Amino acid sequence: MLRLQRFVAVFGLVALLRTAAGQEDETEEVPDEHDIEEEAMTKEQLRALHAKFDQNGDGKVSLSEVHVLEFAKHMSKAIAGKDVSAILDEIDTDKDGKLSLQEHLNDLHSQADGGDEEELKELERRKAIETEKFLAADEDKDQALNAKEVASLFYPETMGPHVRSRPNPAVLDVVVRDTMKMKDADGDGVLTPKEFWEFGEEDLEDQLSEEEVSDFKKLDKDGNGVLNLEELKAWESGVFHTEAAMVRLLQIADKDGDMMATADELENAREDCFRCC
Repeated sequence: MLRLQRFVAVFGLVALLRTAAGQEDETEEVPDEHDIEEEAMTKEQLRALHAKFDQNGDGKVSLSEVHVLEFAKHMSKAIAGKDVSAILDEIDTDKDGKLSLQEHLNDLHSQADGGDEEELKELERRKAIETEKFLAADEDKDQALNAKEVASLFYPETMGPHVRSRPNPAVLDVVVRDTMKMKDADGDGVLTPKEFWEFGEEDLEDQLSEEEVSDFKKLDKDGNGVLNLEELKAWESGVFHTEAAMVRLLQIADKDGDMMATADELENAREDCFRCC
């Protein structure tokens, strides 16, 4: 799970940093891990990026100047926009340019393709959750999702269809509540480290890796040892991963340890920056 999350964060950084540097390719497909390594920005692009981030013109860039969350939102929106047409082309069976609830559920059913009793129970659970997400995404309540609403359904962390400056909170809330329910073994409405990382009863708490312990502590904003819904939302939305990857990028580039990155430091750390995860 961690490997996938780190890969997504790295891809997000490459996409968002190339966009910030004016190198975005609207036809570019989502790459695999090999593509990430091949698509590391050139030294010229990194210098152009540094100049764009260096808002006060002092020749150095700090994390506060990068505005991680704004770039993360821009990146998520761009990725979602590329996928929506493909999604509709595949599952909009009546080709009316919109997605109905039945079309969405039919697609889920076709993916299941039979299964044993437990798999069928899981399919019904997923249908119930996807129905709730569909209704939340359908902001104009016309019982069909247009392209922007489809983006909210499949990418709830992206901009909402009508309020372009923020994610669709209703759909994301459904996702977060479902994750909480699935992980919350004792049903107390919060997640311990063991529940969050889904350790079974036979597993010991001290088997958590240092990285897992560190990530949990960063998510646990109030420091009470458990995660509530709001804290879990940072993980489910991808904000945590993007922010962590950006911090890591600047740490790698910051060779003199002054918590700032010069253009030379960013250029010299070019390869390491895009293999940081």
